[in-house]
This record gives sequence, C-alpha cells and structure tokens, in this order.
Amino acid sequence: MANKPDAHVVAALVAMGLNERDRRWAQNACLVLFESERETIVASAVNALGKLDGLEMEAVLPALQRVKRRFPALERTVAETMGEIAMVA
Repeated sequence: MANKPDAHVVAALVAMGLNERDRRWAQNACLVLFESERETIVASAVNALGKLDGLEMEAVLPALQRVKRRFPALERTVAETMGEIAMVA
C-alpha cells in the first residue's frame, strides 16, 4: 500500500475496520501502517484499529503510544481510539 495514493489507502482502511472478518490480520495491517511516514495513513490506521474487537492489547497499546510520540497532532485521535477499544474490552 506504500505506493498507493492516500485516498485509496484511507478507503481500504475504513472498509477493513468496518468489514474485515479476520480481525487478527486487520490488526496487524494497521500496526504495519503505523510505521508510515504519512500522517493521514497513520491516522486512518488508528481509526480502523478502533473499530476492531479482540485486539492483542500487548501489541496495540505500545504501538499507539509510539504513534503519539511520532505524530503529536494525532494525540486526540489515539485517545479516541483507546476509548473505543476500552468500550469493547
């Protein structure tokens, strides 16, 4: 996905967060995309992650903390996602 336009990646992440049945695969895809240099992609991956249930919290929480350090502007997005995760946990 690294060479795709942001709009395509964002659309794929929205669809994945809402529709993907393999939650483990979706979680791992989001975590990989957290490493993107493009803030829009990282923000969309964070949002998609918040739509998933059955997350591996030992992998997700440190990754979300790294996102906040790399992209301080995403602190609110990460906080909202963590709230969504807490509601389904």
